[in-house]
Amino acid sequence: MKVRIVVAAALAVGVALGTAGCNLIQPQATTTPYDASDGVGTNVGDLQLRNLMIISDNGETGNLLMGAANSTGVDVELHIGFVSGGTVVDGHLEVPSNDKQVTSWGSGSEDRIILGGINTIPGGLLEVAFEANGETKTVLVPVLTSAQPEYEGLEPKKVTKISK
Repeated sequence: MKVRIVVAAALAVGVALGTAGCNLIQPQATTTPYDASDGVGTNVGDLQLRNLMIISDNGETGNLLMGAANSTGVDVELHIGFVSGGTVVDGHLEVPSNDKQVTSWGSGSEDRIILGGINTIPGGLLEVAFEANGETKTVLVPVLTSAQPEYEGLEPKKVTKISK
């Protein structure tokens, strides 16, 4: 009778290890950060920039959509720059400190960051530099079109904030 108990216990341990063994050596996909949208993200200094994308229908003027999290306790000046026709185009904006929510630009009633002279057709990538508190990150930001239903109405308006 004792042999049966030992065999049953050994079998139970074998089944448990056999069915859960992959988790011991296999990396878990849920622990790897990734961009869950069409946009891309990066961290610049203490700022967390998320869902960066540019909406442009003509490949010349684009609306930069982004969200920024700033939990530093002070407003942070964010510089945004890119190259247009061999010339560096740059501008800046204030990212308010808010540890409870992300500040967004570009959609709905939010302020829009209009980039002029991007020279990147929809479907391409524009290299954009972001600088905050002395740290700079360069990111390839996707350029998309407002022909996609989820981006309808987000094309740039005629007012230009950052242009050549």
